[in-house]
Amino acid sequence: MSLRFVRAFSHANVLRANYGFIGLGQMGQHMARHIYAQLEPSDKLYVYDTVPEATKAFVENVTSQKPEAKSQLQTLDSIPKFVTDVDAQLDFIVSMVPEGKHVKGVVSELVDTYKAHPQNASTTFLDSSTIDIPTSVEVHELVKKELPSFDFIDTPVSGGVAGARKGTLSFMLSRAEHNDVAPDLVKLLNMMGSNIFPCGSRHGAGLAAKLSNNYLLAVTNLAVADSFQLAKAFDLNLQHYAKLVAVSTGKSWASVDNCPIPGVYPENSLPADVGYEGGFITKLTKKDLVLATDCASQYDRALFLGDISKKWYLKACEREDLGSRDLAVLYEWLGELKKESGEYVDNKTSEKFNI
Repeated sequence: MSLRFVRAFSHANVLRANYGFIGLGQMGQHMARHIYAQLEPSDKLYVYDTVPEATKAFVENVTSQKPEAKSQLQTLDSIPKFVTDVDAQLDFIVSMVPEGKHVKGVVSELVDTYKAHPQNASTTFLDSSTIDIPTSVEVHELVKKELPSFDFIDTPVSGGVAGARKGTLSFMLSRAEHNDVAPDLVKLLNMMGSNIFPCGSRHGAGLAAKLSNNYLLAVTNLAVADSFQLAKAFDLNLQHYAKLVAVSTGKSWASVDNCPIPGVYPENSLPADVGYEGGFITKLTKKDLVLATDCASQYDRALFLGDISKKWYLKACEREDLGSRDLAVLYEWLGELKKESGEYVDNKTSEKFNI
C-alpha cells in the first residue's frame, strides 16, 4: 500500500480524535504545530513541556497562525492531567523527549493515573524519541501488563528539525506491513510527516531501523568531513568539489543535504551557511551512535566502524562549541587538527590526544 493511497484513505474517512503531545523541544514543537494546524472542528489537542516558557511560546505561535482553532488547544502543567483534566479520554498521546529515562517516567505516570481513574476506551501511546531498544521494550511490556487494552508503539522519526518544520518527517514503526497500521494512526502520522515505514512486527523494530540509519549517518558524516578536508589539502575548489560529489558515487545526505561547505546551496539555508548553528547537533549524533553501538553489543553484533567513530564523536563533544552545533561542524574541527609524534593536536585548544 503506497503512502499516497494511505493518505487518501485516511482523509476520505474523517476520523475524529483527541490528541496529547508531550515534549515541545526543537522537534516536538513543530510536530505538535502540524497536528494543531490540521485539527478537525471536533478534535482537541493537549500539550505539555517541562519548560513552561516552551509551552507558552508554542501556544502563541500556533494560535497566531490559526486563531480560529484556539479553543481546541489546551495546555496542561503535569503528566497526570492528560488523564484527569481532559474533556474526553485521549485517543493518542505522543511523546518526544530526550532519553529513555524520560520516556519511562512519562509513561509510568500515565499508566498509574489511568489505573487510578479507569477508562472505558483505550489510548495509544506513541513515542517518537530516539532511545535504547531495551527501555522501549520494557515500557511496552509495562503498558500491556497494566493496561491490556492500551498500546505503546515506538514511532521514531527521520528528517531532523528541517523535516519536522516542513512536516516531511519519515516515521518508522513496529508494524509488519502498511495494512497493519490503523487508519486513525495513519491520519495522525500523516499530519506530521510524509512517509510511514513499517519495520517489523516485534516491538522495537522502529527504533532498530532508526538506530541503524543514524549509525550510518554518523559514520558517513565523519567520512564526508575527512573527504572534504582531503580535497582542501589538494587545493581543490571546494564549491566545485561539493557539486561533483553530489552527482558522483560519494554522494550522501551528509555531503549534499547537509553539505559542510558554506555557500554551496545558499537557497537551502544549510547549517554550514550560518556557522553550523541549528540543525542536528553533534551531541545528539553522538547519543544515537552510542545507542546504536550499545544495542548492537546486546544483540551480539560487532560494528566494525562503530567503536572508532564513537571515539571521534566523544572527543568532539568534549568541546561545547562543537557538541552544540550541527554535526557538519566536524569538517571544521578536522581542519583544526594536525598530527605530531603520533598524537593528534587540536590547534584551537592546544590539546594533545590519541584516538
